[in-house]
Amino acid sequence: MEQRIERLLKWLKKSDEFYLSPNVGVIESEGSGRGVVLKNGNLRKHDVIVSVPSHYQLNYYTILWNISLFNSELKIDGVTVNENEKEKYSKMLQDDDPRFQIYSSLDQTFLLSLTSFQIFEIYIMVEWILLPLWSEGRSESFWQRFFDVWPSEEELSSIPAIWSCSPSSKDKNLLPFLPSASCVLLEKKIKLIDHDWALIHPWLASCVEKFCQQGQKTLPQDELYQKFLQVYFIINSRCLYSKVLLRKGDEESQFTMVPFVDFLNHTEEINEHCYPKVGRTPKAQTNMGPFSLKCGERGYNRIGDEILLNYGPHSNDFLLNEYGFVLERNQWNYIDISEDIQAMLEGNSAMISFLKHHDYWGDYTINHSEISYRVIVVFSLFVTKDYKRMDKFLSGFISEDYFWPKIEDTLRQFLTSLCDKIRDRVEKLEDMRAESYDFSAQNVVALYMGYMDIIEHHLDRL
Repeated sequence: MEQRIERLLKWLKKSDEFYLSPNVGVIESEGSGRGVVLKNGNLRKHDVIVSVPSHYQLNYYTILWNISLFNSELKIDGVTVNENEKEKYSKMLQDDDPRFQIYSSLDQTFLLSLTSFQIFEIYIMVEWILLPLWSEGRSESFWQRFFDVWPSEEELSSIPAIWSCSPSSKDKNLLPFLPSASCVLLEKKIKLIDHDWALIHPWLASCVEKFCQQGQKTLPQDELYQKFLQVYFIINSRCLYSKVLLRKGDEESQFTMVPFVDFLNHTEEINEHCYPKVGRTPKAQTNMGPFSLKCGERGYNRIGDEILLNYGPHSNDFLLNEYGFVLERNQWNYIDISEDIQAMLEGNSAMISFLKHHDYWGDYTINHSEISYRVIVVFSLFVTKDYKRMDKFLSGFISEDYFWPKIEDTLRQFLTSLCDKIRDRVEKLEDMRAESYDFSAQNVVALYMGYMDIIEHHLDRL
Protein backbone atom coordinates (compact mmCIF):
# COMPACT_ATOMS: atom_id res chain seq x y z
CA MET A 1 0.00 0.00 0.00
CA GLU A 2 2.90 2.36 0.73
CA GLN A 3 3.95 2.28 -2.94
CA ARG A 4 0.36 2.93 -4.04
CA ILE A 5 0.19 5.98 -1.81
CA GLU A 6 3.49 7.25 -3.24
CA ARG A 7 2.10 6.83 -6.77
CA LEU A 8 -1.08 8.65 -5.75
CA LEU A 9 0.90 11.62 -4.42
CA LYS A 10 3.14 11.66 -7.49
CA TRP A 11 0.00 11.82 -9.66
CA LEU A 12 -1.55 14.63 -7.58
CA LYS A 13 1.69 16.63 -7.59
CA LYS A 14 1.53 16.87 -11.37
CA SER A 15 -0.86 19.74 -10.67
CA ASP A 16 0.72 22.96 -9.38
CA GLU A 17 -2.57 23.63 -7.57
CA PHE A 18 -2.26 20.57 -5.32
CA TYR A 19 -0.92 21.22 -1.83
CA LEU A 20 -0.08 18.82 1.00
CA SER A 21 1.39 20.01 4.28
CA PRO A 22 4.94 18.66 4.67
CA ASN A 23 4.07 17.98 8.31
CA VAL A 24 1.60 15.14 7.65
CA GLY A 25 1.86 11.57 6.38
CA VAL A 26 -0.25 8.46 5.87
CA ILE A 27 -0.07 5.42 8.14
CA GLU A 28 -1.80 2.06 8.10
CA SER A 29 -2.95 0.33 11.28
CA GLU A 30 -4.78 -2.91 11.96
CA GLY A 31 -7.52 -1.21 13.95
CA SER A 32 -8.53 1.74 11.77
CA GLY A 33 -6.91 1.02 8.40
CA ARG A 34 -5.30 4.01 6.70
CA GLY A 35 -5.11 7.34 8.48
CA VAL A 36 -3.29 10.69 8.41
CA VAL A 37 -0.91 11.67 11.21
CA LEU A 38 1.38 14.52 12.20
CA LYS A 39 4.87 13.35 11.23
CA ASN A 40 6.89 16.49 12.11
CA GLY A 41 6.48 20.12 13.20
CA ASN A 42 2.97 21.22 14.15
CA LEU A 43 -0.36 22.35 12.74
CA ARG A 44 -2.14 25.43 14.05
CA LYS A 45 -5.71 26.63 13.68
CA HIS A 46 -6.59 27.38 10.02
CA ASP A 47 -3.36 25.86 8.65
CA VAL A 48 -4.04 24.10 5.33
CA ILE A 49 -3.52 20.34 5.65
CA VAL A 50 -4.34 19.44 2.05
CA SER A 51 -5.87 21.19 -0.96
CA VAL A 52 -6.98 19.30 -4.08
CA PRO A 53 -7.86 21.16 -7.31
CA SER A 54 -11.21 20.62 -9.03
CA HIS A 55 -9.85 18.55 -11.95
CA TYR A 56 -8.45 15.98 -9.47
CA GLN A 57 -11.78 15.59 -7.72
CA LEU A 58 -14.18 12.92 -8.89
CA ASN A 59 -17.60 14.56 -9.15
CA TYR A 60 -20.58 15.25 -11.39
CA TYR A 61 -18.68 17.77 -13.50
CA THR A 62 -15.40 15.93 -13.95
CA ILE A 63 -17.27 12.73 -14.84
CA LEU A 64 -19.37 14.46 -17.51
CA TRP A 65 -16.26 16.21 -18.83
CA ASN A 66 -14.37 12.93 -19.11
CA ILE A 67 -17.30 11.12 -20.72
CA SER A 68 -17.61 13.92 -23.29
CA LEU A 69 -14.04 13.17 -24.45
CA PHE A 70 -15.49 9.96 -25.91
CA ASN A 71 -19.03 11.13 -26.70
CA SER A 72 -19.12 14.26 -28.85
CA GLU A 73 -22.92 14.41 -28.56
CA LEU A 74 -22.66 15.60 -24.95
CA LYS A 75 -22.81 19.39 -24.91
CA ILE A 76 -23.31 21.14 -21.57
CA ASP A 77 -21.99 24.70 -21.39
CA GLY A 78 -19.17 25.12 -18.88
CA VAL A 79 -19.04 21.37 -18.16
CA THR A 80 -18.27 19.23 -21.20
CA VAL A 81 -15.18 19.45 -23.42
CA ASN A 82 -14.93 22.62 -25.50
CA GLU A 83 -13.39 22.76 -28.98
CA ASN A 84 -9.91 23.79 -27.80
CA GLU A 85 -9.82 21.00 -25.20
CA LYS A 86 -11.13 18.46 -27.69
CA GLU A 87 -8.30 19.19 -30.12
CA LYS A 88 -5.70 18.95 -27.34
CA TYR A 89 -6.95 15.73 -25.75
CA SER A 90 -8.03 13.86 -28.88
CA LYS A 91 -4.35 13.47 -29.79
CA MET A 92 -3.78 11.65 -26.50
CA LEU A 93 -6.59 9.11 -26.99
CA GLN A 94 -6.21 5.80 -28.79
CA ASP A 95 -8.72 5.10 -31.55
CA ASP A 96 -9.37 1.57 -30.24
CA ASP A 97 -10.13 2.77 -26.70
CA PRO A 98 -13.31 0.84 -25.74
CA ARG A 99 -14.70 3.95 -24.05
CA PHE A 100 -15.62 5.36 -27.48
CA GLN A 101 -18.07 2.48 -27.83
CA ILE A 102 -19.20 2.46 -24.22
CA TYR A 103 -19.84 6.15 -23.63
CA SER A 104 -21.31 6.83 -27.10
CA SER A 105 -24.30 4.76 -25.99
CA LEU A 106 -25.04 7.20 -23.15
CA ASP A 107 -27.67 9.70 -24.20
CA GLN A 108 -27.41 13.21 -22.71
CA THR A 109 -31.06 13.17 -21.57
CA PHE A 110 -30.48 9.86 -19.77
CA LEU A 111 -27.28 11.11 -18.11
CA LEU A 112 -28.89 14.33 -16.88
CA SER A 113 -31.79 12.35 -15.43
CA LEU A 114 -29.42 10.46 -13.12
CA THR A 115 -28.37 11.50 -9.65
CA SER A 116 -24.69 12.17 -9.05
CA PHE A 117 -24.52 8.85 -7.21
CA GLN A 118 -25.86 6.92 -10.20
CA ILE A 119 -23.50 8.66 -12.64
CA PHE A 120 -20.63 7.75 -10.30
CA GLU A 121 -21.74 4.11 -10.30
CA ILE A 122 -21.79 3.92 -14.10
CA TYR A 123 -18.53 5.80 -14.57
CA ILE A 124 -16.53 3.92 -11.93
CA MET A 125 -17.82 0.53 -13.08
CA VAL A 126 -16.51 1.37 -16.56
CA GLU A 127 -13.24 3.12 -15.66
CA TRP A 128 -12.15 0.86 -12.81
CA ILE A 129 -13.73 -2.53 -13.44
CA LEU A 130 -14.45 -2.91 -17.18
CA LEU A 131 -11.85 -0.74 -18.94
CA PRO A 132 -8.81 -2.84 -17.86
CA LEU A 133 -10.70 -5.96 -18.98
CA TRP A 134 -11.79 -4.70 -22.40
CA SER A 135 -8.72 -2.65 -23.32
CA GLU A 136 -6.41 -5.50 -22.28
CA GLY A 137 -4.13 -2.97 -20.60
CA ARG A 138 -3.83 -0.62 -23.58
CA SER A 139 -5.91 2.16 -21.99
CA GLU A 140 -5.77 3.45 -18.43
CA SER A 141 -8.21 5.68 -16.60
CA PHE A 142 -7.03 9.14 -15.55
CA TRP A 143 -8.22 8.14 -12.05
CA GLN A 144 -6.28 4.87 -11.81
CA ARG A 145 -3.94 6.10 -9.04
CA PHE A 146 -7.00 7.10 -7.01
CA PHE A 147 -8.65 3.72 -7.66
CA ASP A 148 -5.48 1.92 -6.54
CA VAL A 149 -5.88 3.07 -2.92
CA TRP A 150 -9.58 2.29 -2.62
CA PRO A 151 -10.67 -0.48 -0.22
CA SER A 152 -10.99 -4.07 -1.33
CA GLU A 153 -14.21 -6.10 -1.09
CA GLU A 154 -12.83 -7.67 2.07
CA GLU A 155 -12.24 -4.25 3.66
CA LEU A 156 -15.89 -3.34 3.04
CA SER A 157 -17.25 -6.66 4.29
CA SER A 158 -18.18 -5.27 7.73
CA ILE A 159 -21.08 -3.22 6.28
CA PRO A 160 -24.46 -4.87 7.08
CA ALA A 161 -25.91 -4.29 3.56
CA ILE A 162 -22.99 -6.38 2.23
CA TRP A 163 -24.01 -9.18 4.60
CA SER A 164 -27.52 -9.03 3.23
CA CYS A 165 -26.89 -8.40 -0.49
CA SER A 166 -23.73 -10.38 -1.18
CA PRO A 167 -24.29 -14.12 -1.65
CA SER A 168 -20.71 -14.78 -0.57
CA SER A 169 -20.81 -12.81 2.70
CA LYS A 170 -19.62 -14.81 5.69
CA ASP A 171 -21.50 -12.54 8.10
CA LYS A 172 -25.12 -13.26 7.14
CA ASN A 173 -25.56 -14.99 10.51
CA LEU A 174 -25.17 -11.59 12.19
CA LEU A 175 -28.27 -10.06 10.53
CA PRO A 176 -30.75 -11.39 13.16
CA PHE A 177 -28.59 -9.81 15.88
CA LEU A 178 -28.82 -6.27 14.54
CA PRO A 179 -30.79 -3.89 16.79
CA SER A 180 -33.92 -2.20 15.44
CA ALA A 181 -32.20 1.15 14.70
CA SER A 182 -29.68 -0.67 12.50
CA CYS A 183 -32.41 -2.72 10.84
CA VAL A 184 -34.28 0.42 9.80
CA LEU A 185 -31.10 1.90 8.30
CA LEU A 186 -30.27 -1.42 6.63
CA GLU A 187 -33.69 -1.68 4.95
CA LYS A 188 -33.35 1.86 3.56
CA LYS A 189 -29.89 1.10 2.22
CA ILE A 190 -30.99 -2.14 0.54
CA LYS A 191 -33.84 -0.30 -1.21
CA LEU A 192 -31.37 2.29 -2.56
CA ILE A 193 -28.99 -0.43 -3.76
CA ASP A 194 -31.78 -2.41 -5.44
CA HIS A 195 -33.14 0.73 -7.11
CA ASP A 196 -29.76 1.76 -8.53
CA TRP A 197 -28.89 -1.76 -9.68
CA ALA A 198 -32.25 -2.06 -11.47
CA LEU A 199 -31.55 1.29 -13.17
CA ILE A 200 -27.97 0.77 -14.36
CA HIS A 201 -27.82 -3.02 -14.77
CA PRO A 202 -29.64 -3.11 -18.15
CA TRP A 203 -27.12 -0.62 -19.58
CA LEU A 204 -24.15 -2.48 -18.07
CA ALA A 205 -25.51 -5.80 -19.34
CA SER A 206 -25.87 -4.41 -22.88
CA CYS A 207 -22.22 -3.25 -22.79
CA VAL A 208 -21.07 -6.66 -21.54
CA GLU A 209 -23.05 -8.41 -24.28
CA LYS A 210 -21.65 -6.08 -26.97
CA PHE A 211 -18.04 -6.73 -26.00
CA CYS A 212 -18.69 -10.43 -25.46
CA GLN A 213 -19.90 -10.64 -29.09
CA GLN A 214 -16.64 -8.99 -30.14
CA GLY A 215 -14.71 -11.78 -28.43
CA GLN A 216 -13.65 -9.73 -25.41
CA LYS A 217 -13.40 -11.11 -21.88
CA THR A 218 -16.44 -10.60 -19.73
CA LEU A 219 -17.62 -10.82 -16.15
CA PRO A 220 -20.35 -13.23 -15.02
CA GLN A 221 -23.46 -11.45 -13.77
CA ASP A 222 -22.90 -12.44 -10.14
CA GLU A 223 -19.34 -11.09 -10.24
CA LEU A 224 -20.55 -7.90 -11.93
CA TYR A 225 -23.02 -7.41 -9.07
CA GLN A 226 -20.29 -8.03 -6.47
CA LYS A 227 -18.19 -5.30 -8.10
CA PHE A 228 -21.22 -3.02 -8.15
CA LEU A 229 -21.65 -3.49 -4.37
CA GLN A 230 -17.99 -2.64 -3.86
CA VAL A 231 -18.29 0.48 -6.02
CA TYR A 232 -21.53 1.52 -4.30
CA PHE A 233 -20.00 1.51 -0.84
CA ILE A 234 -16.74 3.11 -1.94
CA ILE A 235 -18.79 6.04 -3.21
CA ASN A 236 -21.08 5.96 -0.18
CA SER A 237 -18.25 5.94 2.34
CA ARG A 238 -16.00 8.50 0.61
CA CYS A 239 -18.27 11.23 -0.72
CA LEU A 240 -17.82 14.70 0.77
CA TYR A 241 -20.37 17.51 0.69
CA SER A 242 -19.89 20.06 -2.07
CA LYS A 243 -22.51 22.03 -4.01
CA VAL A 244 -23.28 20.88 -7.53
CA LEU A 245 -24.91 23.90 -9.16
CA LEU A 246 -26.42 21.89 -12.01
CA ARG A 247 -28.26 19.76 -9.44
CA LYS A 248 -30.01 22.48 -7.44
CA GLY A 249 -32.74 21.04 -5.24
CA ASP A 250 -31.24 17.54 -5.48
CA GLU A 251 -29.54 17.21 -2.09
CA GLU A 252 -28.41 13.63 -2.74
CA SER A 253 -26.25 14.88 -5.63
CA GLN A 254 -24.31 17.50 -3.66
CA PHE A 255 -20.97 15.75 -3.21
CA THR A 256 -17.48 15.14 -4.54
CA MET A 257 -14.77 12.50 -3.96
CA VAL A 258 -11.34 13.85 -3.11
CA PRO A 259 -8.02 11.93 -3.26
CA PHE A 260 -6.01 11.87 -0.01
CA VAL A 261 -8.84 13.54 1.97
CA ASP A 262 -10.58 10.15 2.12
CA PHE A 263 -7.66 8.80 4.21
CA LEU A 264 -8.84 10.81 7.23
CA ASN A 265 -10.74 8.81 9.85
CA HIS A 266 -13.83 9.91 11.76
CA THR A 267 -14.09 11.61 15.14
CA GLU A 268 -17.28 12.33 17.10
CA GLU A 269 -16.01 15.85 17.88
CA ILE A 270 -17.29 18.49 15.45
CA ASN A 271 -14.80 21.00 13.96
CA GLU A 272 -12.22 20.38 16.69
CA HIS A 273 -9.70 18.49 14.58
CA CYS A 274 -10.07 19.88 11.05
CA TYR A 275 -12.73 21.32 8.79
CA PRO A 276 -13.41 21.46 5.02
CA LYS A 277 -13.22 24.55 2.86
CA VAL A 278 -14.71 24.33 -0.63
CA GLY A 279 -13.69 27.00 -3.13
CA ARG A 280 -15.27 28.13 -6.36
CA THR A 281 -13.36 28.70 -9.56
CA PRO A 282 -14.11 31.86 -11.54
CA LYS A 283 -13.49 30.07 -14.84
CA ALA A 284 -16.99 28.56 -15.05
CA GLN A 285 -20.07 29.07 -12.98
CA THR A 286 -20.79 25.35 -12.83
CA ASN A 287 -17.28 24.18 -11.99
CA MET A 288 -16.17 23.24 -8.48
CA GLY A 289 -13.10 24.88 -7.02
CA PRO A 290 -10.39 23.35 -4.81
CA PHE A 291 -11.40 21.19 -1.85
CA SER A 292 -9.24 21.96 1.19
CA LEU A 293 -8.97 20.69 4.73
CA LYS A 294 -7.81 23.13 7.39
CA CYS A 295 -6.70 22.56 10.95
CA GLY A 296 -9.41 23.08 13.57
CA GLU A 297 -9.46 24.54 17.09
CA ARG A 298 -7.33 21.94 18.84
CA GLY A 299 -4.23 22.11 16.63
CA TYR A 300 -1.59 19.37 16.47
CA ASN A 301 1.74 19.42 18.31
CA ARG A 302 2.57 15.82 19.20
CA ILE A 303 4.28 13.69 16.55
CA GLY A 304 2.14 10.65 15.68
CA ASP A 305 -1.21 12.27 16.60
CA GLU A 306 -3.88 11.24 14.13
CA ILE A 307 -5.57 14.04 12.20
CA LEU A 308 -9.29 13.35 12.23
CA LEU A 309 -12.36 14.61 10.39
CA ASN A 310 -15.92 14.65 11.70
CA TYR A 311 -18.24 12.92 9.21
CA GLY A 312 -21.29 14.28 11.02
CA PRO A 313 -23.12 13.78 14.36
CA HIS A 314 -23.72 10.08 13.74
CA SER A 315 -24.62 7.22 16.07
CA ASN A 316 -22.80 3.89 15.93
CA ASP A 317 -25.81 2.34 14.17
CA PHE A 318 -25.42 4.90 11.38
CA LEU A 319 -21.63 4.56 11.21
CA LEU A 320 -21.87 0.77 10.94
CA ASN A 321 -24.45 0.86 8.15
CA GLU A 322 -22.76 3.61 6.14
CA TYR A 323 -19.06 2.92 6.73
CA GLY A 324 -18.67 -0.46 8.42
CA PHE A 325 -17.09 0.74 11.67
CA VAL A 326 -18.14 1.95 15.13
CA LEU A 327 -16.59 4.11 17.83
CA GLU A 328 -15.76 2.72 21.27
CA ARG A 329 -17.39 5.78 22.85
CA ASN A 330 -19.85 7.88 20.88
CA GLN A 331 -21.82 10.79 22.31
CA TRP A 332 -24.30 10.57 19.42
CA ASN A 333 -25.50 7.06 20.29
CA TYR A 334 -29.16 6.47 21.05
CA ILE A 335 -31.43 3.46 21.58
CA ASP A 336 -34.61 2.95 19.61
CA ILE A 337 -36.91 1.16 22.08
CA SER A 338 -40.04 1.39 19.94
CA GLU A 339 -40.39 -2.38 19.50
CA ASP A 340 -40.09 -3.02 23.24
CA ILE A 341 -42.64 -0.36 24.17
CA GLN A 342 -45.08 -1.48 21.48
CA ALA A 343 -44.74 -5.04 22.78
CA MET A 344 -45.48 -3.73 26.29
CA LEU A 345 -48.72 -2.17 25.02
CA GLU A 346 -49.76 -5.12 22.87
CA GLY A 347 -53.46 -5.87 23.23
CA ASN A 348 -54.24 -2.53 24.88
CA SER A 349 -56.22 -1.06 22.00
CA ALA A 350 -57.46 1.99 23.94
CA MET A 351 -53.95 3.17 24.78
CA ILE A 352 -52.67 2.47 21.28
CA SER A 353 -55.59 4.42 19.76
CA PHE A 354 -54.96 7.33 22.14
CA LEU A 355 -51.26 7.47 21.26
CA LYS A 356 -51.92 7.21 17.53
CA HIS A 357 -54.60 9.92 17.71
CA HIS A 358 -52.14 12.28 19.39
CA ASP A 359 -49.26 11.23 17.09
CA TYR A 360 -47.27 9.59 19.89
CA TRP A 361 -47.12 6.07 18.46
CA GLY A 362 -43.57 4.94 17.72
CA ASP A 363 -40.21 6.71 17.53
CA TYR A 364 -39.35 6.06 21.19
CA THR A 365 -35.68 6.76 21.90
CA ILE A 366 -33.22 7.19 24.75
CA ASN A 367 -29.81 8.84 24.48
CA HIS A 368 -27.15 9.45 27.09
CA SER A 369 -28.47 12.85 28.15
CA GLU A 370 -32.21 12.17 28.23
CA ILE A 371 -35.12 9.81 28.01
CA SER A 372 -37.20 11.29 25.21
CA TYR A 373 -40.46 13.10 25.94
CA ARG A 374 -42.32 10.53 23.82
CA VAL A 375 -41.19 7.77 26.19
CA ILE A 376 -42.35 9.79 29.21
CA VAL A 377 -45.75 10.18 27.55
CA VAL A 378 -46.15 6.44 26.97
CA PHE A 379 -45.14 5.44 30.48
CA SER A 380 -47.36 8.15 32.00
CA LEU A 381 -50.35 6.72 30.15
CA PHE A 382 -49.39 3.09 30.78
CA VAL A 383 -48.97 3.54 34.53
CA THR A 384 -51.75 5.99 35.42
CA LYS A 385 -54.35 5.10 32.76
CA ASP A 386 -55.61 8.64 33.40
CA TYR A 387 -56.72 9.79 29.95
CA LYS A 388 -58.13 13.14 31.15
CA ARG A 389 -54.86 14.20 32.77
CA MET A 390 -52.94 12.86 29.77
CA ASP A 391 -54.93 15.20 27.52
CA LYS A 392 -53.97 18.09 29.79
CA PHE A 393 -50.35 16.87 29.87
CA LEU A 394 -50.13 16.85 26.07
CA SER A 395 -51.81 20.26 25.93
CA GLY A 396 -49.20 21.71 28.29
CA PHE A 397 -51.49 22.27 31.28
CA ILE A 398 -49.73 19.62 33.40
CA SER A 399 -45.95 19.14 33.50
CA GLU A 400 -44.13 15.83 33.51
CA ASP A 401 -43.19 16.52 37.15
CA TYR A 402 -46.69 15.33 38.06
CA PHE A 403 -46.20 11.96 36.33
CA TRP A 404 -42.52 11.31 37.01
CA PRO A 405 -42.85 9.98 40.62
CA LYS A 406 -45.62 7.66 39.45
CA ILE A 407 -43.66 6.12 36.56
CA GLU A 408 -40.16 5.85 38.04
CA ASP A 409 -40.48 2.27 39.33
CA THR A 410 -42.07 0.95 36.13
CA LEU A 411 -39.49 2.72 34.01
CA ARG A 412 -36.68 1.31 36.16
CA GLN A 413 -38.08 -2.22 35.75
CA PHE A 414 -38.42 -1.71 32.00
CA LEU A 415 -34.82 -0.50 31.64
CA THR A 416 -33.50 -3.30 33.85
CA SER A 417 -35.32 -5.88 31.74
CA LEU A 418 -33.99 -4.24 28.57
CA CYS A 419 -30.47 -4.34 29.98
CA ASP A 420 -30.83 -8.08 30.72
CA LYS A 421 -32.05 -8.71 27.17
CA ILE A 422 -29.05 -6.85 25.75
CA ARG A 423 -26.66 -8.85 27.97
CA ASP A 424 -28.11 -12.08 26.57
CA ARG A 425 -27.51 -10.88 23.02
CA VAL A 426 -23.97 -9.83 23.82
CA GLU A 427 -23.23 -13.25 25.36
CA LYS A 428 -24.44 -15.01 22.21
CA LEU A 429 -22.37 -12.71 20.04
CA GLU A 430 -19.33 -13.25 22.23
CA ASP A 431 -19.76 -17.02 21.81
CA MET A 432 -19.78 -16.52 18.03
CA ARG A 433 -16.62 -14.43 18.26
CA ALA A 434 -14.97 -17.08 20.45
CA GLU A 435 -15.43 -19.69 17.70
CA SER A 436 -13.57 -17.49 15.20
CA TYR A 437 -12.52 -13.88 15.70
CA ASP A 438 -14.80 -11.71 13.61
CA PHE A 439 -14.49 -7.95 13.18
CA SER A 440 -18.15 -7.64 12.13
CA ALA A 441 -19.35 -9.43 15.27
CA GLN A 442 -17.09 -7.18 17.34
CA ASN A 443 -18.84 -4.14 15.83
CA VAL A 444 -22.31 -5.46 16.67
CA VAL A 445 -21.15 -6.16 20.24
CA ALA A 446 -19.94 -2.53 20.38
CA LEU A 447 -23.42 -1.33 19.35
CA TYR A 448 -24.95 -3.13 22.32
CA MET A 449 -22.23 -2.04 24.72
CA GLY A 450 -23.06 1.55 23.74
CA TYR A 451 -26.71 0.81 24.55
CA MET A 452 -25.72 -0.67 27.90
CA ASP A 453 -23.77 2.47 28.74
CA ILE A 454 -26.86 4.61 28.08
CA ILE A 455 -29.21 2.39 30.08
CA GLU A 456 -26.89 2.03 33.07
CA HIS A 457 -26.39 5.81 33.09
CA HIS A 458 -30.15 6.35 33.42
CA LEU A 459 -30.60 3.54 35.96
CA ASP A 460 -28.00 5.24 38.16
CA ARG A 461 -30.04 8.46 37.97
CA LEU A 462 -33.43 6.85 38.74
